[in-house]
Amino acid sequence: MPGAAGSSAGAAAAAPGAARTGPGAAASSAASAASAAAAARTASAPASAKEAAKAARAATTAATTAAATATAAAPAGTDGTSETATAAPSRRFVDAAAITLIVTELLIRAWAAWGGYFSLDDFTFARLAAEKGLGSDLLLTPYNSHFMPGAYLMVWAETTIAPLDYRLVAGVDLGLMAVSYLLTWLLIRRLAGPRLVALVPLAIALFSPITLPATLWWAVSINQLAMLIAIPGALLAQLAYLRTGKARYGAIAVVTAALALPFYEKAALVVPLVFVFTVILQPQSDLPDRFKAALFRFKRQWFAFAVVGVVYAGVYLTRPLDRRGESAVDLGGLLGNAATNSVPAGLLGGPWSWKAIGAVDASANPPVALRIISVVIILAVVALTVYRRPLAWQAWVLLGGTLVFDVLVLAVGRLQLGSGAAMEYRYFTDLVPIAAVALTLALVGPPAWAATWAQRTGIEWPPVLGGTRLALSNANALVLPLVVALFVSSLVSTVKYSNRWHDNPAKDYVATAEKSIRAMGRRVDLYNGAVPEKVAWGVLNPTNFPTRLMAPLDLPINADPETSKDLYVLDPTGQLSHARVTSARAPAGTTKNCGYRVSGKRFPIFLDKELFNWWWYAELRYTAQETTPAVFNSANTRGKQITFEKGTHTLWVKVQGPAAWVTFDNVPKSAGVCLSYLAVGVADPGEPATP
Repeated sequence: MPGAAGSSAGAAAAAPGAARTGPGAAASSAASAASAAAAARTASAPASAKEAAKAARAATTAATTAAATATAAAPAGTDGTSETATAAPSRRFVDAAAITLIVTELLIRAWAAWGGYFSLDDFTFARLAAEKGLGSDLLLTPYNSHFMPGAYLMVWAETTIAPLDYRLVAGVDLGLMAVSYLLTWLLIRRLAGPRLVALVPLAIALFSPITLPATLWWAVSINQLAMLIAIPGALLAQLAYLRTGKARYGAIAVVTAALALPFYEKAALVVPLVFVFTVILQPQSDLPDRFKAALFRFKRQWFAFAVVGVVYAGVYLTRPLDRRGESAVDLGGLLGNAATNSVPAGLLGGPWSWKAIGAVDASANPPVALRIISVVIILAVVALTVYRRPLAWQAWVLLGGTLVFDVLVLAVGRLQLGSGAAMEYRYFTDLVPIAAVALTLALVGPPAWAATWAQRTGIEWPPVLGGTRLALSNANALVLPLVVALFVSSLVSTVKYSNRWHDNPAKDYVATAEKSIRAMGRRVDLYNGAVPEKVAWGVLNPTNFPTRLMAPLDLPINADPETSKDLYVLDPTGQLSHARVTSARAPAGTTKNCGYRVSGKRFPIFLDKELFNWWWYAELRYTAQETTPAVFNSANTRGKQITFEKGTHTLWVKVQGPAAWVTFDNVPKSAGVCLSYLAVGVADPGEPATP
């Protein structure tokens, strides 16, 4: 027993010297600490088995602390241990390779984005920004149960600077993705050091098509890009906090999470993520001890996180959110779909094929073979890393826990979509950087100052995520093929997704409508009928009406006037056209060279069918010998003042249905008004309008 205690003391004493002399000495001190543990077991041999085991555990704990303290002094990018490789790459080479991969992916995403345009909910956000302006009425408006003042602020800024200009949106999104990519690489680099193998998790973070919607679809990016920055940003700050003990880094982690929450409530995931990350990196030997250490050592930080959460929840719950009715939730179906059919393929560059949703969006539709192969590969990686480092399972807890969290959020927020919702990658964007971090931890472990497990009786247990049981003689040789395979797989999926994204009918529709309306050089009376479904779905009402869809453009439009001498309508391509009404028509009049003579005693002109209760337009083609006021009447439209102007003209009158007949009052016979055509109904496009 005295020998064990002496060995422990010697191991602990080695720590300061290692900290002063740098990483080489740190590694040597760690090795000495391990030797001290072995000596402790030898010295305690004469004692009872129980006492020997107790002494061994005590010695190991001291050695663990000494090794952790020694290697904590290693500079950023090293872990205080040596790595056997045939040709270890230089620090500059690894960083240059990482930057090359980042730039390459940004160029691909730029190509994908620049050919696209706004879609579906994008128009609603732009409309709200244009109609409400910057203020609480906009910032505090819930949308599909989302409370997102930060996202609305971004929408307002981009809409104000360049209304419905997707180039600005794409540029901003690419800039934010670049920040996310760089932070992710810095985190991987700090965890793995200048190892070539660090490029593999980076490739997953860069190339995974799971993040495509967050890059291309504005309605997704305004929520999720902040989260994609917050996840690596908060973990990077927390790592610095654990490494240095400086409270400012812990504060940065809290602030990072707080800044992401106004964009997307799902950013609350950052808090448990930071906590689990902290537990993994604690220097205690047993998991319960590390849990307690993480909880109590950083209690001020957790209190700060709690304050942020309480404040946000208080505001969130007071908003009139869209509460969805109760319904059966197929959690098993959602989780099964996500864990086997969509996410694994997406992490490995799939899905290679997509299932169309609307005009441009798509959900993952990987081939069965790819689904099976992806699951097998991921399970094999998990098994191999856990075999080499038995405690690597802790790294995979980050990924598995996030997947379950995402499925639960999806079940609550989109339960009406069924288990098929798990095939839409926009619900799993946050998984990508977390998968990269988990793989990094599982492959090379955290910095070597993280603790080791207590060595059990007669068994040399490896350090936390660190001890090697299966040596790979030349792991670096696998890096290039793996990165290339991920890149090629991703490129196939990205090109196919982007081709759909580029073929956006809304882009040409809006451009044609704006050009043809402005070409008139005056305000245009426009029938505000719904745009084609391929441009905006009817469920987006009222955004699916032209004046609301293009509200940010501030076009010179009089929407749905009560009366008009020249009513226009947009055809399916967005071209401004003269309106024509044909839904319900009056039979040809019987007065020779006149049709219906409108004068004297009121009499009804009946239509060939009755229209239901809706807003319609009556098209009146007439000739008048002199200008005269008149009164237009229908079943639910009484006493509407109109004017028949001298000459041959067309007049459109807004009518409230039901409508089966029309009458006119107060028309003097001397006005000589002859009605040659009368129809009530929808205003359809006729001849294209010219200035």
